[in-house]
Amino acid sequence: MESNVLEFINLTQNKKGYKELFKLVLDHTVKVLGKEDKYRVSLTLVSLDEMTKLNNEYRGLNRPTDVLTFAFQEADVLSLDEYTDLGNIIISPDVALKQAGEFNHPFLREMAFLFIHGLLHSFGWDHHRSKEEEIEMFALQNKILNSLPYDFYTNLNKVKKLLLDAKEKAYAPYSNFHVGAIVLTKDNKYHLGFNIENASYGLSMCAERVALYHCYTLGYKKEDILSLSLMTSSTDLGSPCGACRQVMLELMDENTPVHIFNNDASKHICMANKDLLPLGFTSKELEQ
Repeated sequence: MESNVLEFINLTQNKKGYKELFKLVLDHTVKVLGKEDKYRVSLTLVSLDEMTKLNNEYRGLNRPTDVLTFAFQEADVLSLDEYTDLGNIIISPDVALKQAGEFNHPFLREMAFLFIHGLLHSFGWDHHRSKEEEIEMFALQNKILNSLPYDFYTNLNKVKKLLLDAKEKAYAPYSNFHVGAIVLTKDNKYHLGFNIENASYGLSMCAERVALYHCYTLGYKKEDILSLSLMTSSTDLGSPCGACRQVMLELMDENTPVHIFNNDASKHICMANKDLLPLGFTSKELEQ
């Protein structure tokens, strides 16, 4: 049986499937908060007119808002059957779309942001009572969003084509094992890398490091990198070598998505950078 239950209702004209993302957000939020119970929450997407009506009825404001939360009191102790019921969260995709444009980030990221906001209200956080609570809640909200194992930015169809091209450019006369890598930066540029071998094998360079070092020579830093993708010659899923994993942990944020494809992109996995190298060595160890 699944650990948490999302009751999802979409009352808008756009029936695009969002439930998988929202379920991921629910599970991840519960995990980050360190909750051990099983939770149930109802999420409804409504039109702009309906959100205006609800906001006027319950808050006395005759205008639409982005998210409304109707939380059960004391969500952590009020148990109904085997689940703790968190109540109802209502989101306006129309307002989310407008705000996504204002903040210059993807629509789905804004939707996830709003759902996390509603969930935190359900768990008792509030940003209206004091400035300190507001700072604490929004810091936690950003922590959950930024560590969410979901890539809102990478165009995977574009990346597949670029990786096939990068892989073909590889200089691998000794192993004949071609690897291509693509780094996506915040300015929506895709930076290419491929493995380059040498007769003195230790001087060879992996595709992942070529792409990353190229970005750093252009002035990009870890906070500018949105994702790294790679493709190998293997019919199964390959993975970065240990040296590349260490470099990636140093030069990218630990939560940066890493996409791995097999030789024809028929297989694909996505992992957080930190999960590729558990207990990796970082600058924190040098501070001891």
